[in-house]
Amino acid sequence: MHRPEKPETTTGSIENRDKVLPTTSDIDSGTMSSSFKTQRHINNFDWLTISIIILISAFFAITARFHAQPATSFVPIVVLSATGCGLFVTAMRKLRTARGIGLREAALGGFFMALIQFAVAITYPGIFDSIRSSQVIGNDFLITWILIASFSIILSLAGAAVGHLSFAPQRPSQIESLPRKSSGTAKTNTSSEPIDENQLEETKDREKAVGGSTERASTSNSPRSIINYILIILLIGLSPTIAAYVFSAAYDFFLSFNQFVPGPYPTLRILSALLPWQIPIPIDLNSGIQSIIIFSLLWRIPLFLGNPSSFDLQALEPYILNGAALALLLLTMNHKIDRGAERFLFPKWVTFLLMEVALGLFLVLPANLWVFRGLEGLIQIHDIVVPIRTISILNPLTFVLNLITGPLVCVVVGTLVRILRIFL
Repeated sequence: MHRPEKPETTTGSIENRDKVLPTTSDIDSGTMSSSFKTQRHINNFDWLTISIIILISAFFAITARFHAQPATSFVPIVVLSATGCGLFVTAMRKLRTARGIGLREAALGGFFMALIQFAVAITYPGIFDSIRSSQVIGNDFLITWILIASFSIILSLAGAAVGHLSFAPQRPSQIESLPRKSSGTAKTNTSSEPIDENQLEETKDREKAVGGSTERASTSNSPRSIINYILIILLIGLSPTIAAYVFSAAYDFFLSFNQFVPGPYPTLRILSALLPWQIPIPIDLNSGIQSIIIFSLLWRIPLFLGNPSSFDLQALEPYILNGAALALLLLTMNHKIDRGAERFLFPKWVTFLLMEVALGLFLVLPANLWVFRGLEGLIQIHDIVVPIRTISILNPLTFVLNLITGPLVCVVVGTLVRILRIFL
């Protein structure tokens, strides 16, 4: 009697199975290598984004220094631009690495913006003499810039978090759970009984088919509703206004420890830093109190003194950062990976430009409306409260110019970013 050659058949099937299925050591080594590469890719510091932020901040700070009289936006503009800085950081990171928020880059970007502004501010004449002449005023000068640096870092981190959460990819379809069930079935069959070659091939083909459909489902995001985009843009556009209110309250609170009374226009004057067009209020700096006037402009927030010219170039900094960030974030929503190759499906030009216009309106409209009625305030000295006359720094012409300039800057910046992304 001859025994059936089952051991040979079983051995052959096991050998074929070993050829097809990777060993545990191969899986572990491949997983460790892949995770190490991914972790190293995530941990790479984005110096390109930091360099761009430094160049933008240095450009506006240096050009604003050309005026002997500092503009109203010279000191608080860093705080108003901080959320746009964080948005720009997370947008660059999403578009270039697709992983992580970029909190380190956002914090460092906010710090460099404040540092550059401070370095340019102390180049004005009479700064060090005023600091040495009065210890109280010198302390308040340092408190002002410490608060500016702190809020710039915090608000930049908040902007990065808002951009990351608002433009997070949609959740993939539930079909993703099917391959896990198939692989689990294969593992159960392997442990309980020998696997036939035909059965193994059918299982592999079924897993490939389901896996391919899962990959397409996970890489393609369902389109968001227009209401969703409007709410996101509204949140981004109102962020500088919210930052102005929070910073104004914190600033007056900390200065109260040195017995300094709140400014006459505690919030509206900070919001006016978002308006590039204003009625100029030049100050004669040839008098003997030149250093005192300049020094007070570099630390007392807010102050009723005005801009030296009708157009303030540095007020465009929040529009440029936010406009560029929105353009990049819109591109990340259409960033897809098709078989290892990156593919960018850009939104239609009309939709893209309308979103940039909406962002510019949300940035400029609140400050433009509230400042247009005039700066109204009080002077409080202990228990004495004295109303002061209303100061108008906007007229119908400057009001309309602000409404045009805000959306126009965002559209131009967004268009340039989109064109550069197409050709790069």
